[in-house]
Amino acid sequence: MKFNSLSLVTALIYAINTCNAVKFKVICTPADFGGTGVNAIIDGTSYPMTAQPNDILYELDYPNTPKQYYYEITGNQTMSENVLFNGNQRQWTDPQSTTTLYEVYGRRYTIGDDMIKTIPRLYQPLEGYEKYSQLFQEGEVPVIHVKMNDLQYTQLTTTENKEAEYKVEFDFYTPYEKYFFTNVTLSLSGQGSMDMDKKPYKFDLSKGDADKSNTEIYNRKEFKLRSLRYDESYIKNKLASDIAESLGLPITQASFCRLYINNKSYGLYELTDMYKKKFVKRFFGANAEDVANGSLYKAVSGNYPAYLYKDFPGSTQTYDEDVTRLYENIVDPTTGLDPNRDIKAVLQWADTLSPTATKEEIEKQLDLDMFLKNSVLEYLICHWDGFLGKGNNYFVHVDPNNTKYHIFSYDFDLTFGKWCKAKEGLIENYILHVCDPDEDEKPPSYGPEPKRDPILYNKIILNPQIRPLFDDILKNVVQNLFNMNALGERINYLYEFLKYDMYWDIDAYDFQTFDTKYFGSGRQANPTRLTTDAQFIDQTDPENLSAYIKYKSESLAQLLNIPQLQSKGDFGEVGGKIITLGKDDKNDNKSDNDGNSGSGNGSSSSGSNQITTKKSSLLFTITLSILLILMIA
Repeated sequence: MKFNSLSLVTALIYAINTCNAVKFKVICTPADFGGTGVNAIIDGTSYPMTAQPNDILYELDYPNTPKQYYYEITGNQTMSENVLFNGNQRQWTDPQSTTTLYEVYGRRYTIGDDMIKTIPRLYQPLEGYEKYSQLFQEGEVPVIHVKMNDLQYTQLTTTENKEAEYKVEFDFYTPYEKYFFTNVTLSLSGQGSMDMDKKPYKFDLSKGDADKSNTEIYNRKEFKLRSLRYDESYIKNKLASDIAESLGLPITQASFCRLYINNKSYGLYELTDMYKKKFVKRFFGANAEDVANGSLYKAVSGNYPAYLYKDFPGSTQTYDEDVTRLYENIVDPTTGLDPNRDIKAVLQWADTLSPTATKEEIEKQLDLDMFLKNSVLEYLICHWDGFLGKGNNYFVHVDPNNTKYHIFSYDFDLTFGKWCKAKEGLIENYILHVCDPDEDEKPPSYGPEPKRDPILYNKIILNPQIRPLFDDILKNVVQNLFNMNALGERINYLYEFLKYDMYWDIDAYDFQTFDTKYFGSGRQANPTRLTTDAQFIDQTDPENLSAYIKYKSESLAQLLNIPQLQSKGDFGEVGGKIITLGKDDKNDNKSDNDGNSGSGNGSSSSGSNQITTKKSSLLFTITLSILLILMIA
């Protein structure tokens, strides 16, 4: 019996030690830092971590409960996190946790829940916002690791073929989970940005797969990665999308992610939803599956800006060819064989609309409130490549049976002062100067004719009955939202939370960690930490993000007699954590994690609570069982 008792005591000690064990998990590409592996420095002692072949996830099972730790590169201690973080080590705050989150080497914050700042919601939210996906969760930067064969990788990194598609696999890491997807179609996305060295991508998950968990993630079957190549701040499209949501405009979600391809760092990307049928259904559709949701067209200017004029002087193409070129059909009309049917109806309506039409007459066909709010948004952020600028980067949605038109903009990375020729004055000055050419450029035109103003600017915004409505919206937005009192804290939160990812992205250019090539003409300037920091810190040069908002809002406060710029909304906030219920909250993707994630860097989640419960319960159960056996013996 003594032998058995001793064995049980030994088993108890082993069980306690096992329950105290902790798994460390960090994502890293050591070669980028001039090293060969990763070590975890736990309470002053170094432990080598291991990774699977051709993988970026390094792991370590540690037999005790740590107090503080950091990671370092094997073979290059000068790039240790202890150096990168100025001696501020990661802290283990929950002694009951059994694992770190999926951390990223050199990133100070794994989640930013305690840092999140929101902006006021000025207008009634759209029902489409209720169908937002946690794929684009606030305060998180997931990691995507694409795996493709050598032949595909060579083609991806050397070809100028913009239509190429690749069948790949990828791992998707949230801070809490790791998912794995196969038979994914990877292709290029965007327009001019396809020629950049850092390219935009589109991911289509496996359609019709018997394994349903391989066909969607967080209720999305496809998504895009925008390269942010032109945006030194990295957040302009995100911030403009937040403002659009505050105004009650249809908008896709936007967040951020890191991209790795075949163990190589490809940089920080914007993770965005798609303007496709599902988007139309969310914002303009009925609940029934069999109800048509209308058509969608994307404006793409060419020889003529897509200003919704019916005529194309000097064109050598047919009318249908011109319409097809300027208004790309994204979602077909409900009935009929002509994909341009609905947009041609819009052009006809705009052509015959009287510049003195009443509000009621306009609203019979156009969602006037949406159009005015969208025009205010474009004007304030200087969306010079939008509807009021070059007649580009906006959508026209037409309800079934031609009953209502909706106009809304997208693609806001070249905004908030960048290349803006119309920072001063009211909307008239904006329209007059927003398309001003550079010294070496020709003046803007409408085909062979002189430049025209957008037709709905002339017929709606300048309409004496409508202009006061536009001015009222503009004044409300500037006074309560478009100013640094309302936007400043959110801008600062995004800067602080994403700073390490931004710097990592900049280093990817400096150290040429990715292999894709630049196929454009002219010189392509690389981003720098100096130019990125200036977007947030500088308050004097309106070419920079924060300085532009300050300049624009303060100048308009004088022009519009606004007594005080403030942060105030009547409908809650925009930009908080995404909480979904019911069907949209389910995510059955294959996960390598058991859903129990603690954190050693000040984070909290439902996952960490689960792991605490499991760890404590397991230890209590084992201890109680052994003690009962000893008492019986």
